[in-house]
Amino acid sequence: MRTLRRRPRGFTLIELLVVIVIIAILVALLLPAVQKAREAANKTRCENNQKQLVLALHNYHDTHNAFPPGQIVTRYAGDLTSNTGRRFADPTEPYSNIQNIGLNGVSWMYHILPYIEQKNLYELWRPDYNVFGNSELAFDNTPNRNWVIAGNPPATTEVPAFYCPSRRSGIELNKFTHNQFIYSSAPVQLTPQSQSKFGGGTDYAGCAGSGILFNVQSRSLWDLTTAQLQYIQSQTPIAANDLNQLSANQGMFGANSSTNMSAMISGDGSSQTIVIAEAERFEGLKITANSPRSPLQIASDGWAWGGPATMFTTYNPPNKKFDFSYAGGPHGDMIIVGLGDGSVRKVNTSIDARVWRQLGNVAGGIPSGNF
Repeated sequence: MRTLRRRPRGFTLIELLVVIVIIAILVALLLPAVQKAREAANKTRCENNQKQLVLALHNYHDTHNAFPPGQIVTRYAGDLTSNTGRRFADPTEPYSNIQNIGLNGVSWMYHILPYIEQKNLYELWRPDYNVFGNSELAFDNTPNRNWVIAGNPPATTEVPAFYCPSRRSGIELNKFTHNQFIYSSAPVQLTPQSQSKFGGGTDYAGCAGSGILFNVQSRSLWDLTTAQLQYIQSQTPIAANDLNQLSANQGMFGANSSTNMSAMISGDGSSQTIVIAEAERFEGLKITANSPRSPLQIASDGWAWGGPATMFTTYNPPNKKFDFSYAGGPHGDMIIVGLGDGSVRKVNTSIDARVWRQLGNVAGGIPSGNF
């Protein structure tokens, strides 16, 4: 006699749907917690990056008795401009295929490379070239073709410590579509035509003071004095050799600057002076003739160039998303800054504008107080 076995009952469609709904609810409940934990970890990594950069600046200071210049301004033979001075180097000055003409323009970030375990990259840099010359493999005429061996020219080499993990892990041109150039109309590309690789961005910038730093209407890199403010609309500076911040507004960095600790300590105090912070970057904006955005919202990128890509002003509070020359980060209602005493702080973006401004200068003479 055959024995009939009862087949085990499976899930009904309704039961399966109930299970799926329960799982979806659990995932929805857990996702914010996971995202919050991830952002907390990214903030910690961002703080550690800035600690590393501030420590590197202090190590540089210990070696050279001064902090590195915000931008080197050195004229080369055959320079097309005649007047001299300490104005910011404009990357449009070295015209296409002229790698050794111009004002040099290299940033403070280049100088600290040996102190953040990037000595090899530091040694690849050609000091006889401007930033444009250091951005193209075609200009590597060394016998050993060191740039070709490295896979990148120095100016477009990625440095992980220069990126905030909350914003990006690399240059990410699909996300930051406008940041393909160190400067919007310059020949210095972060995606050079002579190669398929790209890179060299930065999310951090050095504080160059508390005044109006750049002629933001023309994007010329003029560091305006009080007498020049009336010329913002006409975009004409009074003199090309008088373009540094007023002494009360001067920050850690500037054109050919050489700020030292004694100046900071005897001024506003190292714990009351912002050295570095997260730089403003604008997502999803392409540079086009029909762009609806203001030129103020076209950020530069690139650690190699000592300009808006690597310097900012505290003239206005951070995270306001309307000017490339101010600080701005991806951490919501706070921004992470590195101070002159080597510490790193989280600063609420609702900070009093007057306090924020005073934190940007070295010797403004007005105490910032608690912040």
